[in-house]
Amino acid sequence: MRKVFLVSSVFFLSACTLQANFTPESDKLNDGIIGAPYYEQINISGGYVFALDYDGNERLVGDISPKDVGLYVQQCNEKMRNNCIQIKGVPTKPGIASIRVYGGIGGGMYSKAGRFDKTYTISIKGHD
Repeated sequence: MRKVFLVSSVFFLSACTLQANFTPESDKLNDGIIGAPYYEQINISGGYVFALDYDGNERLVGDISPKDVGLYVQQCNEKMRNNCIQIKGVPTKPGIASIRVYGGIGGGMYSKAGRFDKTYTISIKGHD
């Protein structure tokens, strides 16, 4: 009986941690073409999404690198806050761009906060 209680306790405690779900699920976003407008949207579900900088101020959950490829990350709108971000711009040079999406999912009364960290890649190609 003691083993059953221990196993079920571990299961219930692990089930109470929130986890983020991403759309798109794949780690690769649509390819970009130099000089052509680019748009992609990433949705994060599973709870209230937040991210803090080193000073404790709220920040956007996404970063792009390298920074000089002509693309940028922004919120979809104020209402959705960090649960939805967009990658926009006009690619300026070929290569691979990485979008790192990281932060936390806010916990509730019966669940504790969870962390997430996912990296997407965009292949930027020259003119056809």
